[in-house]
Amino acid sequence: MLKDLKIKALSLSLCLLVAGSSQGCMLNANEYKYIPTTGSTINGSTTPAGTVSDTVPSDSSQASEDTSETAPTTLHMDTPAVDTEAPVFISYPRTISLQKGKEFVADDYVGYMDNVDREVELKVTGEVDVNKVGNYPIQMTITDDAGNSKSIDVNVSVYDKKPTPTKKPTTAGTKASTSKTTKKPKYNFADYKNKYETGNAFIGIDVSKYQGNIDFNKVKESGCHFVILRMAIYNNGTFGIDTKFEENYKKAKAAGLLIGVYYYSVDNTEALMKEHCAELAKALEGKQIDFPVAYDFEKWKGFQKLKMNLSDLNNMFYLFCSEMERYGYDAMIYANPYFLRNVFKPGAYKIWLADWKTNPTYEGKFYFWQFSATGRIAGISGDVDVNVYYPEGRVVGGKTEDKSDG
Repeated sequence: MLKDLKIKALSLSLCLLVAGSSQGCMLNANEYKYIPTTGSTINGSTTPAGTVSDTVPSDSSQASEDTSETAPTTLHMDTPAVDTEAPVFISYPRTISLQKGKEFVADDYVGYMDNVDREVELKVTGEVDVNKVGNYPIQMTITDDAGNSKSIDVNVSVYDKKPTPTKKPTTAGTKASTSKTTKKPKYNFADYKNKYETGNAFIGIDVSKYQGNIDFNKVKESGCHFVILRMAIYNNGTFGIDTKFEENYKKAKAAGLLIGVYYYSVDNTEALMKEHCAELAKALEGKQIDFPVAYDFEKWKGFQKLKMNLSDLNNMFYLFCSEMERYGYDAMIYANPYFLRNVFKPGAYKIWLADWKTNPTYEGKFYFWQFSATGRIAGISGDVDVNVYYPEGRVVGGKTEDKSDG
């Protein structure tokens, strides 16, 4: 067990009901009550007019080590006994650009998922002459073992010289859904701060090695309250701690910022998840973080190659949460509205919402909102993700949290 954790009291009340739905098994009731800890004062930050306090309470990111007092939460999603739902495409292009002479493998361009089956049949209707320049309309159909199917129409464009891309595959994903060729407006951090920060909403950023060398003192002087650091990534069969994590943690801590961390994961077995959570705990040893550890899954294109169904993916998230709790940390999920409505069922685990719009569209309760990937702030060269933190949570439109749908 970690020895340098900030201990908090945690009480659990868990009731899990399972029922069928359009996405398979749903969580209908789940209560997970936190006892908040004392807030952390943000010193030297500038608060806008109307701010009632310059104190930003840190979240309950570290749970009690006393397992006799609190046990890890155990959630589980069962696969439906009867399969009545068709598999779904979760990432697909309307047009596939294919270089003349190159083999066409349809499965390389799409992502799909079923609520029951881990392997779904993909069938392509139509002919593509890879040796002749032209446009070839085809239909892709995915069918599960119960005979449920879903089809999409796609155009394959065979070319001699590679055209300039205009869009990435249609996907409900988050960061991966933005086209690199689409110019996005750049906004100064101060503009975001004036627009979104209030007495109960605080502005911060999230970073990884891709932001390069960061001057966190300048970041803090700009009025930033917190930073969420990419701690590690598992992708393409390789696990690794972000090469800037240690440096970013030390510098952000020294600058007086509140700190959170996230893990980019494509874990698809219990053994892998447990192994990697142990590595995360090792990387966090001796460090103090202020928010739950975030689970970030974005492997939507090619998802079928992981051989997981809807329940498997949710159970990977639940295992991540219980493992992090076992090591003394709370957990939360990073996802966009589509996947929170249709794929992930986080129950009462806290949500870090990715929704790059002027106003969030998710109607459940969330605690962090990543609203831009093109922010500009002193201390960082280039774009940076910008977030709002709501210590008490936020529900859009004043609607109550729908616990049956995240």
